[in-house]
Amino acid sequence: MRPSHFKSLLALLFTSVSLVSSAVAAQTLYLVPQYRYSSAASKESSSTFIAPANTVLTGRWHGGDENGQTVYQYATLQAVNEYNQPVPGTIAVQTLEWSNWIKESSGIWFDAPQGTVLIGRQHSGDENGNTRYLTGRVTLNGLPTEVIDVTTSGGIKESGSIWFTTDSRRVMTGRMHQGDENKNSYYRSGTLRVALPPAPDAFRIIVKLHPQETFFPMAPLDFIRASRFRHHKGWGTDQGYNKSSGSWITGNDKSWDYFDIPVSFINSYTINPDGTNRRPRDSNSGSDWNVFLQPEGHPQGNASPTGQVPSFRYRTQDGRQQYWLFYGYNESTHLISFSHQGDWEDIIVHTDNGLITGASLSAHGERTFHPVSSLQTYVDGNIQVLVVYVAKGTHALYPTVGNFHTGGTDETRDGGVEWVITHDVQELQDQPWKDYAGAWGEVGEFATTTGPLGPWYKKIQ
Repeated sequence: MRPSHFKSLLALLFTSVSLVSSAVAAQTLYLVPQYRYSSAASKESSSTFIAPANTVLTGRWHGGDENGQTVYQYATLQAVNEYNQPVPGTIAVQTLEWSNWIKESSGIWFDAPQGTVLIGRQHSGDENGNTRYLTGRVTLNGLPTEVIDVTTSGGIKESGSIWFTTDSRRVMTGRMHQGDENKNSYYRSGTLRVALPPAPDAFRIIVKLHPQETFFPMAPLDFIRASRFRHHKGWGTDQGYNKSSGSWITGNDKSWDYFDIPVSFINSYTINPDGTNRRPRDSNSGSDWNVFLQPEGHPQGNASPTGQVPSFRYRTQDGRQQYWLFYGYNESTHLISFSHQGDWEDIIVHTDNGLITGASLSAHGERTFHPVSSLQTYVDGNIQVLVVYVAKGTHALYPTVGNFHTGGTDETRDGGVEWVITHDVQELQDQPWKDYAGAWGEVGEFATTTGPLGPWYKKIQ
């Protein structure tokens, strides 16, 4: 393994500072193209286009050289929720200012500043002439939007009479051209997101870790980056996936080519057609191609998880909300060791008219329902707060301080790290690893000492 990569890997294993984007506990809406229109064609060498009021740019077409024609696509916007259902509201686009002039052929990107999008473009002359862009700020009910998930197009030959249009959820945020009309133009586009203020009955969940805890919450993507992806061969020698050769290699090679495997490839190892999973040792695993993620040692996670390590929410039609929490290592040693890499725990919140009425807490593969009367809750301003305790090492969840489980081996205490899991919430259904059906951790001698199955296959129904 290269030294620089090795240091990066150690940083992931033993600090696990998550770089994922933050999502607040408020409702999140998206502003997406609704109705698209095409402008009249204009001569490129003397063209100015400004999208009509309260619309934004979503595409561009050009044919020929500077004397050829240019057409723009622009769109109205609509607000949708996470289920892509329309949400009423007033959308406005505030015109800001023109950018500085950029030599068209220079290969210099123009990217709209964060929170703004493209609403116009002006060009004068040939490829050695100048271009500038008009930006706008989009609001929903007066609330500003942010631009997320920005993507860059492939090259489009400027003279090729080829449309660039954004996808169904994005609007234009940038453009670059280099060379004459026979060279390529590139476009950037992003999704507009707005977080509505929390409702008066919004709630907050605080997870309190044991003061002597040594294995903290960890972002799943950090765990994946720090892992090798392995094929369990039963009585044979396991194989590792080599990302450089794109092949499975028998042996225990720990060079860098075996770490940080693309998430999309790992996620392709989903449930088998017969409904069996791919987790080694599992009672419902298939007969072949069982796989597992294997980091080195005992990943310690992030000792300051609030705002840095996300929780993952799954919501049911009846209003229950399940929050999934991940740890890189589960330490469970009492006479016999049941420790294992990877640990998924969950909290299911039951509500009525937005108020918490109870919670189901996971512990050792089981869930126990606790009515609100047996939970620790209080009101902070207009926010209902739920406090849950985490057992040292095992991360089993309990409603109070105490000793639980067999022989009181699960111990919860005050005074440890407090993780506000609702500070950074991501939707489980949107995760790039959700379909992965192998083990989150190395293979042990038993199912109980093998990394667990992922949450998508253990979510509530």
